[in-house]
Amino acid sequence: MAILTLENYNITTSYWNLAKSNYAELQSIISPEKVFTLLPEQIQWLDEENESESYFRLDIGVLEEQLILILTPRSSTGEVIELRNYEYTTLEPLNNDLKLSQTKTYTVTNNYTLSKDLKKSENDSDMNFPILNQPVARQQAAVDEIESWRENGMDWLSLEVTEFNGQRIFNSFYVPKADLLQNQEDATSLVCAFGLKYSSVYQRLLPTLIFISCFENPSLVNVGTLSPSNTYDWSKACPPYTASTIGF
Repeated sequence: MAILTLENYNITTSYWNLAKSNYAELQSIISPEKVFTLLPEQIQWLDEENESESYFRLDIGVLEEQLILILTPRSSTGEVIELRNYEYTTLEPLNNDLKLSQTKTYTVTNNYTLSKDLKKSENDSDMNFPILNQPVARQQAAVDEIESWRENGMDWLSLEVTEFNGQRIFNSFYVPKADLLQNQEDATSLVCAFGLKYSSVYQRLLPTLIFISCFENPSLVNVGTLSPSNTYDWSKACPPYTASTIGF
């Protein structure tokens, strides 16, 4: 596992803060088609070290001219916990194709009516087709957001540098713990891709991180929920979000 000392954590995040105002520098460290890959043991480490109950924080840094994603445990009051070492992963090309999956289940409901003397008097069956009453598939939305970053991410960064000197470009991402921990018992890795998502709150496109759990056996995706999925896209970029605004 890749490890940063506390000193190197501070150095890499400082490098990122400097790079954000220089588009040529951003071009050298960011490729829209590259992703981060997290291992189950890294996520377990973050969960064990983290005291915040609702969200994990992932920080962006630059190490040896490469963009890195740093797992940053926080205290119950939201501050970064000072540790000897921090786990991180590097932005790199995918080694193979990535499968986004979502399982739709059919539910048969049997209804029986018992009379006052406990005799069965009526029965009927209803079949529920979730595909008819579910919102747009999470996978399709995630694919659209990933494609938007691949096609428009560098333009978005260029505009942010030109118009705002990079001050609005993300330093961190807050990720709901429930999403990041879901399906991780059987996952072999967790691919993390950038996406661009429109925010109705801020009335503009904002970067997001989209997580895809990878399994050696696709059947290991959890089928205990109505719409089990291996894709999660509820992260919030900071800025504009902060721990206080999302209610960590």
